[in-house]
Amino acid sequence: MARDTIVALSTPPGEGALGVIRCTGPDAVSILKKLAHFDHEPADRTAYVRPLREGDDILDEAVVLVFYGPRSFTGEDTVELSCHGGRITLQRVLDAILAAGARPAEAGEFSRRALENGRLDLVQVEAIADIIHAESVEAQKLAQSHLAGRLSKELEAIRDPLFEMVVLVEAAIDFALEEHVYTISPDEIAARAVPIREGLEKLLATYDDGRLRHEGIKLAIVGPPNAGKSSLLNHLLNEERAIVTDIEGTTRDYIEESCLIRGVHFRLVDTAGLRDTQDRVEAMGVEHARRLAQSADVVLVVGDASKPEQLDPILAELSNRTFGVLWNKSDLVSEQRSSHGVATRQLSLLTGTGVEQLEELLLELASEAGYYRSKGSVLITRARHKDTLETALEYLDAAVEAAYAGLDHSFIALDLRASMDAVATMTGAITSDDILNTIFAGFCVGK
Repeated sequence: MARDTIVALSTPPGEGALGVIRCTGPDAVSILKKLAHFDHEPADRTAYVRPLREGDDILDEAVVLVFYGPRSFTGEDTVELSCHGGRITLQRVLDAILAAGARPAEAGEFSRRALENGRLDLVQVEAIADIIHAESVEAQKLAQSHLAGRLSKELEAIRDPLFEMVVLVEAAIDFALEEHVYTISPDEIAARAVPIREGLEKLLATYDDGRLRHEGIKLAIVGPPNAGKSSLLNHLLNEERAIVTDIEGTTRDYIEESCLIRGVHFRLVDTAGLRDTQDRVEAMGVEHARRLAQSADVVLVVGDASKPEQLDPILAELSNRTFGVLWNKSDLVSEQRSSHGVATRQLSLLTGTGVEQLEELLLELASEAGYYRSKGSVLITRARHKDTLETALEYLDAAVEAAYAGLDHSFIALDLRASMDAVATMTGAITSDDILNTIFAGFCVGK
């Protein structure tokens, strides 16, 4: 199938030292030769410094590279031009390439061509987006692991024995009428399914850990009014993000922000103070706070050290959650307050006394949430991964049940094929356009 030649700016627009324009497709090299006035075929993976011209008009002097397919990122002939940064220069070069026959690339179209041409699988394509959007070192390391193919190899180790099972079961169908009838017993099917099931369950068990690395730890900051929740948020962000007053009920809605604490990505959620109130708007904020506390990965309860009794009803509500307690306003008391949850610290955000313990408290909560668990292992990170592998497991179990129920081998084969296809969907070997469109919609245009 003939493809268009596409072009896009692959670096952020605006002023800068350099801006990279990428062009791929059947006419990419001929367009470059026209703009850079090559009188020969440019060598593969060789940098040239060339003036780019449109007629007699010099657009820019650029470093140009050609990557011939199939050894390029997309698997097609690809050209990269490192131009001087700046909106006008880059736009003029882009316009010249478009006038020469290319069209603007769609979001993620370069990566989609790499997938369709077998240069990457879908897990690796997702990893590219994850590398770009990583907000912590651990998230970036995990994405690099996926791009290197570690997860894909784990999936291949599951899919290969599934394929063998399909072959054996379908052989029993094909040769059922032969003189020497071939059969595969339910016990053999069940035995072959055991290591496959273990492989699926092993990957599924990593989802919570992988999600925490990929998305960050959602930490809900809760407590009574005026305990210092918003002051804590401002302290961690090092900016006046939340309004702080001595008036109770200042925070009506929740505020969500991200920060890094010693390399750990936290998604902080400052919530309305928990109390009984007749104010309808504040009551809605309190209900939001309660829901957020139940849905967060961990909860940090901020209490006023001079009013410890205020925390009793709040701690009772959180008995089923992983939480820690931060006693604020330690400058108002002389004694240590009681410990609760997985960790407790006492400090004064006003005077700064004891604030060095705050990071330790947050890291203890991260550890309790499982952030450091499975470090160095192959992890799944996306809901798509989890849903797909759960589907594969369901069909595998259905195949074993069908075998022991004495159903015809054709029914067993259907379930095994569905399980195998689900695993294949993870890497994009079998993937609907709807899934691909959703994934690539979140990509940069130049990727």
